[in-house]
Amino acid sequence: MNHARILAQAAGAWLQYEFACHRSKLFSERYMSSPIASALHAIYKEEVHSEFLHPVLAPAKTGPGRRPEVDFAVVHRYPDLRCVLEAKWVGPTGLAAEEVLWDLLRLELIAHHSKANAFFLLGGRRKHLERFFHSKAFLGARTKAGKYRRLLKLHGRRNARIRVDSPATDRRELFQRLLTPYQDVSFSSRITASVAQRYPLDTPMFQYQVYVWQIFAPPGTSRFLPRNHVLYKLQDAVSIGAGA
Repeated sequence: MNHARILAQAAGAWLQYEFACHRSKLFSERYMSSPIASALHAIYKEEVHSEFLHPVLAPAKTGPGRRPEVDFAVVHRYPDLRCVLEAKWVGPTGLAAEEVLWDLLRLELIAHHSKANAFFLLGGRRKHLERFFHSKAFLGARTKAGKYRRLLKLHGRRNARIRVDSPATDRRELFQRLLTPYQDVSFSSRITASVAQRYPLDTPMFQYQVYVWQIFAPPGTSRFLPRNHVLYKLQDAVSIGAGA
């Protein structure tokens, strides 16, 4: 059973239905909560929680501010997580690369520590999604070979891998902002993500689509602590808390 495909179909079909009912002015990340929660319950037959405390990063958060959460979590019996999902809505202004990468990093941590399935979902009007997929934030800088280091794969057969321990130069500062506050959290050297599942496969530019990727934590992938990494360690070697 392809869970990413089911999630894309459920949320994508819901947006199509709601659009036909002239409710598109209400569309947002939060508006997709109902079909996402329903699909997760149908797949796993377990309790679905929203805004669930991140089991790795929340305990590591110090100082004021909200502790890191995940948008959805399927809980068998706490702390046994079956699945986690982060969702984002792509509007006219797109998304920042930092928002996407932070979600991917947080999902990988749970996939590794809790052995839970992890999914990243993007929804929005097709023309806004296409604009984001062609933006510098998503594509990154060109390599010497003239290729792009896209945040995620939209097509193909092989999983995508994003280097975390040795990021592309144009994304180095971004990763530093994300990882430096968590000096003692073990991060994977790379993020592994499936090729996207989308629904509907084709639709007019003014209509809506949903893309879903599964995030993996392959056995044997090396991990590192930011405090031991030349790019991410604090100069004074003192850990600090971070925002969600």
